[in-house]
Amino acid sequence: MKSNQSEPDFSPELVVFAASTGGPVALETIICSLKKDFSIPIVVVQHMPKNFTAAFAKALDRKSELIVKEAQDSDLLEAGIVYIAPGGCHLKLAQKRKLTLVLSDDALVNGVRPAVDVLLLSIAESRFINRILVVILTGMGSDGLIGLQNLNHKKHAYCIVQDEMTSVVYGMPQRIVEAELAEEVLPLQVIAERLSLLVRKE
Repeated sequence: MKSNQSEPDFSPELVVFAASTGGPVALETIICSLKKDFSIPIVVVQHMPKNFTAAFAKALDRKSELIVKEAQDSDLLEAGIVYIAPGGCHLKLAQKRKLTLVLSDDALVNGVRPAVDVLLLSIAESRFINRILVVILTGMGSDGLIGLQNLNHKKHAYCIVQDEMTSVVYGMPQRIVEAELAEEVLPLQVIAERLSLLVRKE
């Protein structure tokens, strides 16, 4: 793990969440703790089957102060909105005049679709965004590792991972920690507060 800084010189333009097993509960804990003045967009890749993500987004929307929706093709990224990648589709950031989300049915990556690696790789190629806060939550496998490595080469990325004690499966977070790509390893219960502090620095 990289050395932590209590007040890093980092103000994100976008937050990306990645989660798999145990992710729905972790995401609800974080997103429903964020306040309506959260000033940047959030994009979520949760490994979840087709037809489940729409209901998940609606449930979060009812409980959260933020707007939560299942992402649709050509959605423009807006502050205060949480975009959930639809099950069965990869989600990418398109290079257009404004930050735009694009859905694709390309082949599985890391055995899943959506895969956060696909999203992160597309963000790395974008000319319109440079500071990305990546949050890797509970889940098995290594989805997010390749994307974050690539993002670090091309952008200013800051990564928070969920700690082992509060993870249902410490797979995805562990791979990031082992690769020394995590700036902070935090318990689930404090991640929302940490995000809010980082975003307020903007």
